[in-house]
Amino acid sequence: MRRACIARTAPKVPAIASPLAVLAVSHAAAPWGAERRLLDLAPALRELDVVLTLAAPAGELAEVWRDLGLAYEPLQPPGARGMRRDDGARAGAGDLARQGARTLRAAREIVEIARRARPAVLHSHALNAHLDVALAGVIARRPAVIDLHDIVVPGLGRRVLGAAARLADVVIANSTATAATVSTGRVEIVNPGVDLARFGPGAADPALRAELTADPAAPLVAILGRIDPEKGVDVVLRAVAAVDGAHAVVVGAPNVADESFAAELRSLGTALLGARVRFVGPRADVPDVLRAVDVLVNASRNEPFGRTVLEAQASGVPVVGTDAGGIPEFVAHEVSGLLVAPGDVDALAAAIRRLVHDHDLRARLREGGLRSAQARAVPVQAAKVASIYRSVAR
Repeated sequence: MRRACIARTAPKVPAIASPLAVLAVSHAAAPWGAERRLLDLAPALRELDVVLTLAAPAGELAEVWRDLGLAYEPLQPPGARGMRRDDGARAGAGDLARQGARTLRAAREIVEIARRARPAVLHSHALNAHLDVALAGVIARRPAVIDLHDIVVPGLGRRVLGAAARLADVVIANSTATAATVSTGRVEIVNPGVDLARFGPGAADPALRAELTADPAAPLVAILGRIDPEKGVDVVLRAVAAVDGAHAVVVGAPNVADESFAAELRSLGTALLGARVRFVGPRADVPDVLRAVDVLVNASRNEPFGRTVLEAQASGVPVVGTDAGGIPEFVAHEVSGLLVAPGDVDALAAAIRRLVHDHDLRARLREGGLRSAQARAVPVQAAKVASIYRSVAR
């Protein structure tokens, strides 16, 4: 088996006909982290003569995409697929056969869309679409790119990902941590970009701050993003409870399957912090929210990248992240943020306490964070992705 050829920059290639048409495929109906990355990327790619068409199920993602003036093709949801059944048991031979049939049907549908849209490149932006797109690329005789946003644990799922990587022309990984889950094929590391036109330092809105905390004068610690067991929200709540006077705000929504977990978190937060914590759900005004908080924490146990951390850096907000996954690739300890071990409540509480009380540390980390974000602006990401597209389209 060939070792992965990991490169941080794409090779320079000769110019080809423009505009370059790309079909981006996602099985998501709502814009989660990977889809938000795609929504930021598409307009920047258009400036580089790369035009994306989205193939995805009908829903919020498709609506936002069309609002950007971009072409959209409806894609049927492929149905439930996974290495385990709903009851937690490992999928049997019959289950896997049915999933294989769904993959083939999905690939054929992508081929039909490609015949209408006539893209030069197919690009998968969802983990459960990678094999579909890679197979569609073989059938349609078009280069296929898969965009890896997830750290896939060893097992059958990683072997399926490996099969997709072998069929695809390139795997784009959002960090070295995610790239390590692929052991074959050409792998390019492209960190997600941040929209510096939206995320930047600024004064907090007093009215918004009052929505986020019961005491606007108290230090406010935020955690943003999807609420699930891997994100360490419980660790953040316990850590904030150990910091006298600090308040917490949890911004985000649970997966549908994790609604009971979200309810447990609310109960835990009330027991530990009482009025010192608020759960405000998902927000459309994330840039304003970041400017209204004092510290951003990502306590994920193994974060593939940590987009909200980068957005906080761009907003001039000091950050604390875990020394795991992709976060250490852009957060340098004591330079552009603080890093702690995953699950270590005491270490996280100590880091928050330092940021609450040490003005010089906050100022130093703000400056380092801004430099980190400016080096990872969306146009930087778009230029790398466009170069990869053109290299495979030759």
